[in-house]
Amino acid sequence: MDRRLLNRYFRDECSEAELDKVLDWFQTEEGQAFLKQDMERQLTKDDELSIYPDVETEKVFNRIQLSKKKEYKKHRWVGGRVASILLLVAVLSSLLYWGGITTAEGDENTEPVYTTYVTESDQQKVLTLTDGTRIRLNEDAKLIVPEAFKSERREVELEGEAYFDVISNKKRPFLIRMEGAVVEVLGTKFNVKADTNSNSVEVAVLEGKVALKSGDTDNAASALLTHNNFGVLRFTDSQITIENTNAKNYVSWFKNRLKFSGEPLGQVSRQLERLYGIKVVFKSNKLKDLQLTAEMEKVDLEEVIKTIANTFDIRFRMKGDYIVWME
Repeated sequence: MDRRLLNRYFRDECSEAELDKVLDWFQTEEGQAFLKQDMERQLTKDDELSIYPDVETEKVFNRIQLSKKKEYKKHRWVGGRVASILLLVAVLSSLLYWGGITTAEGDENTEPVYTTYVTESDQQKVLTLTDGTRIRLNEDAKLIVPEAFKSERREVELEGEAYFDVISNKKRPFLIRMEGAVVEVLGTKFNVKADTNSNSVEVAVLEGKVALKSGDTDNAASALLTHNNFGVLRFTDSQITIENTNAKNYVSWFKNRLKFSGEPLGQVSRQLERLYGIKVVFKSNKLKDLQLTAEMEKVDLEEVIKTIANTFDIRFRMKGDYIVWME
């Protein structure tokens, strides 16, 4: 049986002819074996995403066998179609979430189907994937997600910036692929940005651990980032730099808050450079050591700079994308 046709059936997209073909196949030994094997595997596995753990599989299976009768096909096509769809979708919903209607190991020979999410300027998008992972896309971003994750890993492709809250699953790592970089996690909260202007990938970890890599090869550059680590992978030389920071500031693009707890102005300025796409210079190096403790709304850049300047009683000059700190 064509897997794509089965997918259409479970999504209630079949024509009458296609429906008859699928229901006829369910009456064959192959079709019955498929239903029984996949339902039992899904309903009895030790997995937090199994949403019908108490269903009596044999009874459900027997009901499915009774759902296709010739009089339904000839005289009650609509009723039989709806009944069979509702029953099978209810039983196999978590299976469909994880891997279409393939087996738990997945069907590597089936051509994958992808969904692409794109945000425009001044637009953000919040998504929840089939495994429960939550993603927030920043403006001018693109995320490509498979309709069904592979059995051994969960994998998406990203252009631009996004915040991820990945559901933990030690048996199925979550991979984010970008041009020139791979981010691998098991379950964590972090922000990732593929910055085409600076030719780099930036990762800020709010919770958990994240592996930042320049690729999948054995000799690829890699680094492990933990809570409040900020890592930058430069494509030009495949070097990764890590610094400790307040990672929450890197999600200020949707939180609209900036918080600093004793960070030196030099480090604060590096964050501002990344957050606002500017260049900050110091007329006096000793200004870099001033420690900032403040919480403010992330608003217009000039307002943020004024707040910092007033806190330290220092001056600044602002011209285009350049900020100069002065005594």
